Amino acid sequence: AYHAAIMGNADIFKDKVVMDVGTGSGILAVWAAQAGAKRVYAIEYTDMAKHARRVVKSNGLEDVVTVIQGAVEEVILPEEDWEQFSLSREEGDDEEIVDGKKSQRVVDIILSEWMGYFLLRESMLDSLVRARDTFLKPKTGL
Repeated sequence: AYHAAIMGNADIFKDKVVMDVGTGSGILAVWAAQAGAKRVYAIEYTDMAKHARRVVKSNGLEDVVTVIQGAVEEVILPEEDWEQFSLSREEGDDEEIVDGKKSQRVVDIILSEWMGYFLLRESMLDSLVRARDTFLKPKTGL
């Protein structure tokens, strides 16, 4: 179902910046890249990040997908990506500096899937809200 949803809407992913929160194996990040995302950040707190890197490499997508191991609440997007991938905040986003650092609100789409039930099993809801507030473009983000 996730594969069909992503690939069936490739026009939405084309040339977008995507963040996969709690990437686990990295498969959603891989599919987002295959659907045409220009940059994908796969965030994983656990050592599954090592496995996700292997999955990304096996699919030949290291140039699109970056696996970042750490809590999404502490992640800072790589500075070199701003120019290389033409990352930019959306027009009208006046918050250039947030909490003393460059605004990171450059993500067009946030993906997340976690095993569990009622959004609570892995306590991901707070992390998703933080990711939305920190990285997602406020007017056009999905």
